[in-house]
Amino acid sequence: MKNVLWSILGFAFFSTPALAQTSPPVAEAEQAITRLREGLVDSFNHGDIDRLLTYLDTNAVVTWQNGEVCEGTAAVKAYYDRMMKGDHPVVTKVTAEPKILGRHVQGDWAISWGDLNDNFVLTDGRQLPLNSHFTATIAKRGDRWLVASFHASVNAFENPIMTLAVKKISLIGGVGGIVVGIIVGLVVSSLLRRPKKAA
Repeated sequence: MKNVLWSILGFAFFSTPALAQTSPPVAEAEQAITRLREGLVDSFNHGDIDRLLTYLDTNAVVTWQNGEVCEGTAAVKAYYDRMMKGDHPVVTKVTAEPKILGRHVQGDWAISWGDLNDNFVLTDGRQLPLNSHFTATIAKRGDRWLVASFHASVNAFENPIMTLAVKKISLIGGVGGIVVGIIVGLVVSSLLRRPKKAA
């Protein structure tokens, strides 16, 4: 019985360091992922797309707020340039202050999710504070953690874009109603002014 007990204790004390070396501590992974996040946010807010791409896996898949999907860093750069620097840019500036609501780390993989607190300034000067929700998959590649996939989405039923669309439709409807009312009024007025034929 003593031999069995010593065997168990020996395994517990002498095997634990070996097991710990096979998988990195979660705390260490958390720190590396936090540094990754800080670098991403800083480069994003400064519009440094080239630096931002260094935090993405070569084959990263990114789904944007407009539903467009980019596969790979080249596609992400092309999307950014088209939206921000193209012949007809849509956005002049965008910033984000992400808030992490949760994170799971499992070996060489991690999943983070939260709120982006993102704000878009359009080329016409309008601001869209979307506060998108996001989910990110992070993978360890060699000695670095990189974003393998990123998905951002907005509330489809309540967001600034919907509010602008409703206002635009209301404005068009109101102007259209006024125009139709004027035309109908002119037609009726012209009909009433016509001289009556003698019996």
